[in-house]
Formats: sequence, C-alpha cells, structure tokens
Amino acid sequence: MAEKGKLSKTARASTHFGKADDGSIVVENDSSRGKVFVQVKKLLSEANIGFQNLSSSHPIIVNKGSFQQAFEIVKKALVESDGGRFRIEKEEPGLAVLVENAPKDPTRMVIKESPFVWHSAV
Repeated sequence: MAEKGKLSKTARASTHFGKADDGSIVVENDSSRGKVFVQVKKLLSEANIGFQNLSSSHPIIVNKGSFQQAFEIVKKALVESDGGRFRIEKEEPGLAVLVENAPKDPTRMVIKESPFVWHSAV
C-alpha cells in the first residue's frame, strides 16, 4: 500500500491534483468504462445509499426506497455533466438504462430498485 499523500507509479496526477472543491460532482472523461462504474459506486457510497453490484457488467441494484435519490446522483454525474458521457435510453419507476455516447460499441449502465434493503456499501 502506498503512503498517504504519495502517488503510486501507475497513478495519474490528474486524478489527484487540481480538482475543484466547490461541491460539484466531477467524473473524469476517461476511456476506461470500468472507471466510470467505480466512480458511480463511490458517489453512491458517499451519499450513504445502499446498493449491490458485482461488476461493471451487472446492474447496480439500489436499496428499496432509495432509487430516485440514487438515479438523481448518477444522472447529475453522467448525463448532465459537461459533455454528457451517457444518455438516458429508458426511464421507468424503479429502472433506468443509460447508454454511453460512443460511436462504436456503446456500453449500458442499468440501475434497478431492489425489493430489499442492504446496508450501505463499504
């Protein structure tokens, strides 16, 4: 493990320096799709919204009663941010499907509401 305040040899300085601290949500526009899913999971964890997700290829399943709040966070970060990396393909009560704005092989992110409640993700 790296020491606090030190960058590992593979870390990107752009992810550690020069971030605006105005409370806005910023998702770096990186070509790594997995990174977007990790960032979304981090945003949900910070908002204390319980969810279950195995990997970026599985849907993000949100606690019962927290779906609307979770979807607003994800929508603000991915759809309404500068450039809008994703667009909404389908929006129903308890289900949202986002599609990447990419010319080739766009990825999908599915957010569903669960009938159960889990503890907040760690």
